[in-house]
Amino acid sequence: MALNLKTTVKMIRRFVSLGLLVLLATGVAALTTGPRQVAQFEREALRCAREVFRHPGHYSGNDYVIELNNQPIRETMIRNAKISFAGLKQGDLEKFKGGDFDFAALKDATDISVAAFIEAAAVNELVNREVRRIAAKRRIFADVAIVFAAGQVRVSGKIDMKKVPGNPFMFMPQSMSPFDVTLSVRSEGSQLMLDIISGEMNNQPLTPELSKMFLDWLNPLWDFAALPYQAALDQLHITPAGVEFSGRLFW
Repeated sequence: MALNLKTTVKMIRRFVSLGLLVLLATGVAALTTGPRQVAQFEREALRCAREVFRHPGHYSGNDYVIELNNQPIRETMIRNAKISFAGLKQGDLEKFKGGDFDFAALKDATDISVAAFIEAAAVNELVNREVRRIAAKRRIFADVAIVFAAGQVRVSGKIDMKKVPGNPFMFMPQSMSPFDVTLSVRSEGSQLMLDIISGEMNNQPLTPELSKMFLDWLNPLWDFAALPYQAALDQLHITPAGVEFSGRLFW
């Protein structure tokens, strides 16, 4: 069931950093936002920023604005995005354009706001690319396919249940299990939470116990309060065409 679990979370984190910074963690540990996840967020945000600053921008009042249209950032095609850096000084801009900055310099230099749209096909490519990057012995998912609808996502594929934390039968030999599940993502205060709308595994409906096991593993997908600076995902709209989102960082 659990959609692209760790891969989905990496997708969300990339949306958050692509979307909060300049714009969804592999492994099999719990997903609680902690020091390791915060460090991953910062590394991804910095990489995104360095790619974004390679594109031309312009000043609009006190904001330096970069707009993307059908351009890749971190290997993901961005249908369109508007990234605004408030109060960016000319000296800082020259350093950023040259890639001569770290995350601390980015944080100290400016406030950032982003609005972006990523098409469904690009999200599917991102998810399957991340699945392939996981070492085979740690890979939980295979043959993942995602279909977007209004406010929800249907995910199908295969899952290796013996690698899922909390599975009471993980010690038993198990083959990859086909799954098909429909989920939604919602905000709850500073947290992004995943809900299961419906689903099945091995052609059988998900039991309440199995749904709870997955949700306890997955949630929260992300907790902005865990970051040592201000960050927020203001909007997240899932549509048949893809994902639209906006957010802020360092305001």
